[in-house]
Amino acid sequence: EVTMVRDELDREWSERFEVEEGLTVGEFLNERGIERQEVLVSRDEQILSETAELEEGDEVNVFDVIAGG
Repeated sequence: EVTMVRDELDREWSERFEVEEGLTVGEFLNERGIERQEVLVSRDEQILSETAELEEGDEVNVFDVIAGG
C-alpha cells in the first residue's frame, strides 16, 4: 500500500493505493491519469524520477509544477 498526498495548489488531499511490487513512479502516475511533466513527486523530501520504484508503506507527495513567464 502506498499513500499519495496530492497538492493541487487550491487543495490538498491524500489517498491510499494498493500497488504491485516494482511499480515505478511513472507507471503509478499513468494509472491515475496524472501527467508526469505537470508534477513533481517526492518521498522523504527527495524528488523521485519516473523510473524510481515505489515500496510498500511509501508516502509520496505529488505537487503541481508552476511555470510562468
